[in-house]
Amino acid sequence: MDFKKQIEAVMEPLAQDISALCQINSVEGEPQPGMPFGEGPAKALEAALALGERLGFRTENFDNYVGHIEMGEGEEMLGILGHVDVVPAGEGWDFDPWGGVIADGKIFGRGTLDDKGPLVTCLYAMKILKDMGVTLNKRVRIILGTNEETDWNCMAYYLNEVKPELPTIAFSPDSHFPVTYAEMGLLQYTLTREISEKLEIEGGNAFNSVPSKASVVLDGKYAADLEAAVAAYADPAMFAIEKADDKVILRATGVGAHAAYLWEGKNALTHMMAVLGQLPLEGELKEVVDFVNGHFGTCLYGENMGVACSDDDCGPLTLNLGKIVVEDGKLVLCCDSRIPVAFTVDSIEEAVKAKMEGTGYAYERVSTERPLYVPKDSELVQTLMEAYRTVTGDTESQPQSSGGATYSRTMDNCVAFGCLLPDQEDTMHQANECLELEHLKIWLEICLEAIYQLAK
Repeated sequence: MDFKKQIEAVMEPLAQDISALCQINSVEGEPQPGMPFGEGPAKALEAALALGERLGFRTENFDNYVGHIEMGEGEEMLGILGHVDVVPAGEGWDFDPWGGVIADGKIFGRGTLDDKGPLVTCLYAMKILKDMGVTLNKRVRIILGTNEETDWNCMAYYLNEVKPELPTIAFSPDSHFPVTYAEMGLLQYTLTREISEKLEIEGGNAFNSVPSKASVVLDGKYAADLEAAVAAYADPAMFAIEKADDKVILRATGVGAHAAYLWEGKNALTHMMAVLGQLPLEGELKEVVDFVNGHFGTCLYGENMGVACSDDDCGPLTLNLGKIVVEDGKLVLCCDSRIPVAFTVDSIEEAVKAKMEGTGYAYERVSTERPLYVPKDSELVQTLMEAYRTVTGDTESQPQSSGGATYSRTMDNCVAFGCLLPDQEDTMHQANECLELEHLKIWLEICLEAIYQLAK
């Protein structure tokens, strides 16, 4: 079906509504009465549901954990699963990350790609089908979560407390085009040790983000050794050295990336540790530096932790050291692994636990997610591939696997579908996250075709 005329008519309001939703800082915060994940996610959910009502759809809010936006009639249901929460903005932006600025043919803001932009795009696809009076045989329901970027308690509440009718077929627009048929298992954990000395070291802001910044304050006696170590490092431009009184400060600047694609980034924290490993350090700082270099290093695939593995569908396991925290007499390392579908989360967890024996670090599981696997020859995958190919003419791209963790894995017969195009710059979880308007138009056309084909 040709939707081009209708797409042109909604492009401006679509961009404005994405901008408006991205102006809400919906990073998870402290729980408040009626706001289980803080004020920001609750406001974003309310705004998204209000937009759904304004566009003429049925909506429902389940205690600010999850919301529904639904259209149509029928016994069967097509589900579209996404989230309105976002990761912290971080540093290095050229625009206000909460400004929703539209400039240079782009919408800038945290959430434009992950996942507010895709959700509003699907909502407008539903609007076009409704306004055209297209007959569908399935209901279409957008399911909006509110803490996808952390521990997915929103979906646990939805599935275990609300116990809703579940879609018979579904996709999540929270990944890449064309279709992600396999998602690696997810294991997030902390490694914690007691400290008695004053350590001034920091880096990263989330388990699932490659740290773009890190810093450490050292005794001034290390200044000369530090300058020599930085000069000899493979990429000395990553580092800046400052002297203050009897202290010397090392700052590292890397490249942020989503932990699912950590090879696209450069971990400022682990590279800083590599430099510190060249210094004649003493005491607990030396112990911490030696531990991080010995168990993580700057490798990406868990080699130093002893958990390296791979399969044909997903490739190698990944291990991201996403954050270091020093407070209340403890040092905490925040870790994120994506595990190939041929291996279990439990087996990797047991290997990490065994590796920690005798190190003085305590292992604690923070979050796990089961892997996703839907056969490439299934009706769902093949229908979505056809919708993508019909719009783009791309017959070369094939169904793919991913280290990304989307809500697709929470339900049966669900895969990730879009919205990032193969040639589109991926700025998810990075500074200057943005959505090009020319790509937004293609997103909308693909989502329209997919919803129509799956629900007709």
